[in-house]
Amino acid sequence: GKVGSGFAMYRNMALGADICNAARSFLFSLGCIQALKCNTNTCPTGITTQNRDLSWGLDPETKSVRVANFHRETVKACIEIMEATGVDSWSGVRPHHVCRRIGLGQSKTLEEIFLHLQVEQGALLEGMGPDRLQACWNLESYVRSM
Repeated sequence: GKVGSGFAMYRNMALGADICNAARSFLFSLGCIQALKCNTNTCPTGITTQNRDLSWGLDPETKSVRVANFHRETVKACIEIMEATGVDSWSGVRPHHVCRRIGLGQSKTLEEIFLHLQVEQGALLEGMGPDRLQACWNLESYVRSM
């Protein structure tokens, strides 16, 4: 999903992500205004164009600082959330560390919401995982063996 904040990174880690990639949020830090002209070579901010007349506003000296600041502060926010939940390592972030509001005055942890995705360690390797996940696992294993 969209990774544009420290919380989005933390949530993805809690759901099992090993890495988080972000594109759109970094475009915003460069100054993207969502003109939806990316594929036309007429981007008014100069971000997605080869046209020298339009790219004058894309100054690497100033924009690189903005991008670096955004990255640093996003990672910092994620680490602050991790510390606030009492976790001291990325490997310790789990679905029960994140709550989602599901109704007025009601919330559940991601662990409670995604019960159907819980798999015992080694179950997929032994062919004993939940049917839908096992089918995906088997297909991926088959594709890799080709």
